[in-house]
Amino acid sequence: MELFGTAGIRGSVRTDVTPTLAVAVGRAVARDAVEGARDSTVVVGRDGRTTGETLAAAVEAGALSGGATVDRVGVVPTPALAFASRGRYGVMLTASHNPPGDNGIKCFVDGVEFDREREGAVERRVSEDAPPVEWDAWGDSRDIDVLDAYRSAVADYARGFGAPLDGLSVVVDCGNGVGALATPAVLRALGASVETLHANVDGHFPGRESKPTPESLTTLRRYVADGDAAFGIGHDGDADRIVVVDGEGAVVHEDTVLAILAERYVRASDAADPVVVTTPNASARIDERVEVAGGQVERVRLGALHEGIARVRNDGGTVVFAAEPWKHVHPAFGGWIDAVASAAVVARHVASEGLAGLLRRLR
Repeated sequence: MELFGTAGIRGSVRTDVTPTLAVAVGRAVARDAVEGARDSTVVVGRDGRTTGETLAAAVEAGALSGGATVDRVGVVPTPALAFASRGRYGVMLTASHNPPGDNGIKCFVDGVEFDREREGAVERRVSEDAPPVEWDAWGDSRDIDVLDAYRSAVADYARGFGAPLDGLSVVVDCGNGVGALATPAVLRALGASVETLHANVDGHFPGRESKPTPESLTTLRRYVADGDAAFGIGHDGDADRIVVVDGEGAVVHEDTVLAILAERYVRASDAADPVVVTTPNASARIDERVEVAGGQVERVRLGALHEGIARVRNDGGTVVFAAEPWKHVHPAFGGWIDAVASAAVVARHVASEGLAGLLRRLR
């Protein structure tokens, strides 16, 4: 049985990511948690998809019957769920940028996505269809709030970069996704003047398709071009992707954004040999800018940034940034993909140099 792709388990809720599968995955994750040496709590969250409530309940049922304690965080961005999973386990119900009829399951441990070994263990347990633990070993559940702590942590982290926003005008297209619950608030906490588009969370994605592309971001691009915003930001359904739009309404190439952040992380690092981890589909421009700044690049397969970070660290290296196009990991903040943190860090750099100034460095 092969359940996991490059970004967790995803598919149609009628044929692939069903409540039956969600129960089984929840129980499998619980067994990993209970048998491991760490906290056997499983944090369960979901994005705004209409099927998320049922699937989250199914994961919770599986985890409880597997002997774990469940903390429900409700509707949150995926990076907020990952933040909440530090020191324990986490399961996020999201299909990211997929159509509304899909959903998915992403598993975390200590703020990092499951590696292939843990994914394989989940697949084996699901295949074996293990029964629940004894009745008196079933877990308990509770509701917890993570959003306030997460938003505050992102803002505090971003203050270490660039300059104060001091009224910097930014437009955020949330795409009816859960980024609406985090990015505008974080940017405002940092001092930005923020306008939002499609900021009501709606699992039907009525404003535009969930995947942020030059075509789907037409409204954002026109709005920025016709106004006085410094730049615009587009998110996908669960806020693990970021697209940047310049003041003229043009989409900044994803590799350009990656290169800008990679170079700045390397220059800011005091490590002897700072490393940027990226994927084969990222441009050689990243290598050029990182080398100029005094670092090196390591490439890993698509969807395996967390594995690349672990490998470099196991070899004694220091990873200062990890990214594939549209998706960024900020290792000093956490081991997860986080577009909310990217939005905040990019905004601080734009406040310092202007977006045009940042782009000129790459020409």
